[in-house]
This record gives sequence, structure tokens and C-alpha cells, in this order.
Amino acid sequence: MDALAAASDEDVDARTRALADENATVYDFVVVRDRRGENDEERGKFVVGTHRAAWMRFDDERLLADELEERLRALFAPADETTPSASPFLTTSDGILLASFSLVNAEPTPGYAFSWDFQRDVEQPFLGALPEALSRVLEVRIEAQVLRHARSRVRPMWSDKHRGYVVDSKQTPFFIDSDWPIDTSVTYTPIDGKPLHFVVYVPPQTECPLYVLDDNHELTATNAFIVEGWGGLVVVNPPGCAVARGENEIRLRNDEVVNVVNAFVRQLRIHLGAGEFLQKFGAKVLPPKHTGFATWEVDALVHSRLVADSQSTISTLKSLDEVISSIADIAVPDAIAERILESVEALERAIDLAQNARYDEAGASARSAHAAAERAFFDPFSLGGLESFPFEYKVASVMPIILPTIFPLMLGFMREMRHFQLRRREAFRASESSKKTS
Repeated sequence: MDALAAASDEDVDARTRALADENATVYDFVVVRDRRGENDEERGKFVVGTHRAAWMRFDDERLLADELEERLRALFAPADETTPSASPFLTTSDGILLASFSLVNAEPTPGYAFSWDFQRDVEQPFLGALPEALSRVLEVRIEAQVLRHARSRVRPMWSDKHRGYVVDSKQTPFFIDSDWPIDTSVTYTPIDGKPLHFVVYVPPQTECPLYVLDDNHELTATNAFIVEGWGGLVVVNPPGCAVARGENEIRLRNDEVVNVVNAFVRQLRIHLGAGEFLQKFGAKVLPPKHTGFATWEVDALVHSRLVADSQSTISTLKSLDEVISSIADIAVPDAIAERILESVEALERAIDLAQNARYDEAGASARSAHAAAERAFFDPFSLGGLESFPFEYKVASVMPIILPTIFPLMLGFMREMRHFQLRRREAFRASESSKKTS
């Protein structure tokens, strides 16, 4: 497109987004003639926008059909067997991701205690668009709290190189104390999933400033680390590590909140597996500034969740079938049968919709199938509440009740039988005696 020859990547992204149909899941690839006179590294490199468009710049001498074909084949090649499975946060049957934020004050003192109005300072200005961006995949719920006197058991070491206390990558798995009451899930507890914990740690004044090192013993970009399958932590060092005179509690500054939000979004993307393939491919990816997730990344998450929910549904139904088949005399209640039928129908509907490239609707049906299968398997008043025992167990359970009743009857019956036999014997003897006398 010659009209975009002098435009920047951000302008190309805005133009392609304006021309795209928001209701159609169509991906555009644009070849842009480069007349900007920039360095050669920018030419011939893929750029992926924030919606559903990608482009590559070229000049007349450098456009090679073979190179373009090779890059497109690599970009759209099917995933191999080494592709990681879906995140556990994407496989919850209720479709809810609980993001739990905790502002942890290690050793608060007057003038060195920090707090936040999370909804006003963090959620509304910075995270408001995130739940809506991910609504096609899962429902994001955000909760927050402030903890005090929750110091880490890991003792950082002073580093002259970094002019502060440091925690290396080998210490980070033990930095978060299991005794910290960071569970904020009072109103909601995931049944088959787990909350995503995100800790904002203010170190004690005696260990400030505190820095997190990576595997190369260098400072991390956001002074944070991630805990796979659990969440993450970011360290906030107060300005100058000084006490604010005349104040009891201090609100986090705007730049500190921005760093916290950037660290959270980066860690959330890692937890959900967003954008890994294109980063390995070497494409330049324009960061979505407001939502944290590009449209094409959400599309990929929709596909991942569709597959994960379908596989989880099949696995749960197989387990349910094995449980029912292993017990010969079990009676399956109507509630279980209805939920199994509901799950199977929703799964079939998801497959049909996916074959017609209606992935959002297919994902919703797959989530319904997964939820119905989980309800059938874990409902305590259905399958879990059924009683099925061996015959010997049933006999052993009723004998203590029956024996006290049967035993006196048997003794009386035996006495009557003995009396009957005695009378019969005496009658026989009397009959024999009468025959002899006659």
C-alpha cells in the first residue's frame, strides 16, 4: 500500500484498524512500500498490530517472493506437539479469574506505612479496560487488601554494585511467606480453579532499597518476579526509603502505581500464555496500551480455551462413565442424566460452531459443556451422595437389628419342635402298647 509508505507503525495500525470490520474475524496482511529512508533492519521485518493486522515493509530491490512466502509459512504454520497446554486459569469451569491484589507492608511505622484506595488509584484509571478486553475468554474479578507486619523470611544481601539490598532468582521461590493472609476470596472461591495472587511488597526501612535480580544477576525491568501457577510479586521502594514526617499513612504515588500495573499486566500475559509464539518467531509486536491484550491475542486465548474446555469436558465425562460403570447396582439419578445430556449437547454444539469458524460462540458452548460435566461429577446430592455397597456389607449392617428379633423366635420354635417330637413319640408308644394288650 503506497498510501502508508511514509506512515509510522502506529499510524499503519490505526489505519488498518479503522478499515477492519469489527464483527468479522478476518486477519489482514499488508505489504507496505517503505519510503521513510530508515535503516535496513526495519525493512523485511514483520510488524503485528493491536487488532487483526500485520504488515511488512519493503523497497523495490528487496522484495523477494521466496522470502515473503517463507515468512508467511512460518507465521501461519500449525502448532507442533511442543506447544504448551492451556493455562490453569483458562480451564476453570465457571469461567472466572479472580485477581487478588495485596499491598504488603513489611514493617510499617508512623510515616512509613503505605496504603491505597485500590478502586480509585489503580482499578479505574489503569485496569478498567482489562476485564472487558478478556470478557470473550473469562470473567475477571479484582479484589484488593492492605496487609501490615508481614515481613519476608528471606534476608536480602547488600550489593555494592547495585547500591541496595538484593534478592537473587534462587531466593525468590521462598520470598513469599506461606503465613501471609493474602487470600482475599471472601465473596468468591473458585471451585476447580485458583485465584491469581499479586503482591505489592514494601520492604522494611532496614532493607530498603530492595531489588530483584534475574538469572544473570541483573536488575529486573519492573523489580518483580513471577511465581508460576500462583501469581507474582513486585517490590516498591519508597522515595529515598525515608520516613514522611507528620503523616501516618502514605498513598502510593502515580509512578509507583504505573510500575505495579505494568508488572501485573506483564505477569498476567505470561500466566495466560499470550503472544509467546510471535515473540519466538521474531516479529515486532505493537503493545496494546489501554487493554494489555491485543485483539489477535484474545482470539488466540479464545481458541486455547475452546480446546481446553472441550478436552476437560471429555475427560470429566469419561471419568463419570468409569465411576458409573464400575458399580453394577448403582441407580443414576435423573439430575445426573440431565446434566450429562446437557454437557454432551453443548459439546456437540461447540464442535459444530468451531467448524463454521464461529469461535466466540463455540467457546461459550464449550464452557457450558465443561460446567455441566463438572456439576454432574461433583454435585454432593447426585453421584457423590449415592450409596452402593457389596451384598456382604448390607448383610453385616442389618444383622445387628435382625438378630435380636429372630433369636427369641428361633428358640421358641426349637422348643415347640422338641415338644412336638416328644408328644409324637409318646403317642407312638401309647399306640404300640394298646396293640400289644389287644
